[in-house]
Amino acid sequence: MTYAGWHIEQLKLTGKGDEEAVLDFAAGLSLVYGASNTGKSFALKALDFMLGGQRELPNIKEREPYDKLWLDIAFSPDHKVRLERAIVGGPFRLHEGEDAARTLAPKHNANTPNNISTFLLTQMEAAGRKVSVDASGTHSNLSFRDIASVVLTDEIAIQSEDSPIESGDTNVKTRERSVLKFILTGEDDSAIVPVVKPKDFRTGRVAKASFIQDMIDQINADLSADYPDTDGLADQNDRINDTLRRIENEVSAARSSIRTLLDQKRTLSVEISAAERRSTEIALSLDSFEKLEEVYASDISRLESLEEAGFLLSLDGRSDCPVCGAPPDAQVHSHGLAEIEDVRVAAETEVQKIKQQRSELIRTVEDTKTEGAKLIAEVARLRQSLRDVELKLEEATPSESEQQRQLSEVVSVRDHVRRGLDLLAQRDRLIKQKEEIEASKPPKVDGTVQRGLSTETAKEFADVVSEVLLAWGFPGQKQVVFDLSTYDLIIDGKERRNNGKGVRAITHAAFKVALMLFCRERGLPHPGFLVLDTPLLTYRDPMKKPGDRLTLDEQEMRNTDLKQRFFEHLGHLGEKAQIMVFENVDPPEDIEDYCKVEAFTNDPDEGRQGLL
Repeated sequence: MTYAGWHIEQLKLTGKGDEEAVLDFAAGLSLVYGASNTGKSFALKALDFMLGGQRELPNIKEREPYDKLWLDIAFSPDHKVRLERAIVGGPFRLHEGEDAARTLAPKHNANTPNNISTFLLTQMEAAGRKVSVDASGTHSNLSFRDIASVVLTDEIAIQSEDSPIESGDTNVKTRERSVLKFILTGEDDSAIVPVVKPKDFRTGRVAKASFIQDMIDQINADLSADYPDTDGLADQNDRINDTLRRIENEVSAARSSIRTLLDQKRTLSVEISAAERRSTEIALSLDSFEKLEEVYASDISRLESLEEAGFLLSLDGRSDCPVCGAPPDAQVHSHGLAEIEDVRVAAETEVQKIKQQRSELIRTVEDTKTEGAKLIAEVARLRQSLRDVELKLEEATPSESEQQRQLSEVVSVRDHVRRGLDLLAQRDRLIKQKEEIEASKPPKVDGTVQRGLSTETAKEFADVVSEVLLAWGFPGQKQVVFDLSTYDLIIDGKERRNNGKGVRAITHAAFKVALMLFCRERGLPHPGFLVLDTPLLTYRDPMKKPGDRLTLDEQEMRNTDLKQRFFEHLGHLGEKAQIMVFENVDPPEDIEDYCKVEAFTNDPDEGRQGLL
């Protein structure tokens, strides 16, 4: 991280008229001091309010003329913004460069940049980071409010016996420590895999066991209603399976027989059809043969007439011409005997030839009639066989239907028995699952995961605190240890919280200053500014509060030049940090040489009376 650190330049209140209250801050050290009830605490609360605080500002009489707050921040010399917010709260208006003002929501939302928290985290390059909120590693989004509690320290927190980075609320202690780890290391907790919390685990275990028991109770109710003899279900299932196998074999055999008979019926039907077609063909052939016989008889009669005419012509020429039929008187030509003889011989030859064909036709007719008679007998035989097959099919079909009905009934009973067995098996599984759930133990947190600060980081930070205390002239050896159990300091063998409130205040301040310097020197995620309210509580005047006497450790520190060295050290940090101190005690005489000083006199006739 290479950003230069922020500078809070100005806090301003404005009213509807010309009312205006301005508090300017230097880039290094700024001191606002004065009497009580002059607005120092109000100014610190206003700073917090303008950095996303949700707590309403004190409704004091002095604020009545004002309705708006303004905060000028320089994130770098080239990047300055102004935040505007109504004094009663609500969203922010961001004025940034030449861009039009835009609205920022007051509450953090990691899924959008349009809120004050994400906007400020983005300037720190810390947007989207995760921090653990419990020992189980449950994640939550880092908010700028987590950072604000580190850089803004009020009068109550600086005197507290709690760690300087803890509010005292045990519900957020893990979160606060995770934030410190992020600031000191730059590493968030997004890589840590959360485990179930023991309390959540036990609650979930009871809920799961109860849910499973409800399922077991429902199964027991179903078994009680439908299966009075659950012990005999397994044997009943075996018997049903044997019966099913027998019926299935019988059905299979019946179906095989029926398929055979159907094949026979199909074959017989085909053969009958073929025989009947052949019989029809024979009948048609015989009809044709009969017509051919008539043709043969007619041809033989005509040819025999020609032969006889030739013979007669050869005996007597005074007769009708056998060739043309002309009577003797009408014959104008003569036929030679040789020609007549040729006709007669040809007719006789043709007659013999037709008679031969006629003889062959007679044999064919006889053969065809014989085939037809055989086909008639074959068709009769085939039809009888078909009737026999159909009779067997009629006998087999009811048997197969009955077997099918029996099979359906047995399957129904089998399914009922199987459901009972399934319920028993399911109940056994649920009982085992419930026993496992009840015997389960919460997952252990992985001790190998570094969830907090490492010893090395804690030592390095403690060394920086020691350097700060040395620079301030804190009494003692300044031997500082960071206690990883309390996330607080042990100074010269004494826990910080066991000191008087004045010593707690200055060591709290040393913690916060050291934290800022540690981060700036290492480029770690710190805004680079710090606000401290009454860190020099030890230098209070006990006479103003009867009974508020200094403790021995406070008196020892008061007798040192710590106040002088405190301001000198902070005032000469240069560009390392911006520090704003709100105090009640008077500052050193030469402080204005290295610090911007704003005094609230509480006197209208002398200097600035107060903030408002």
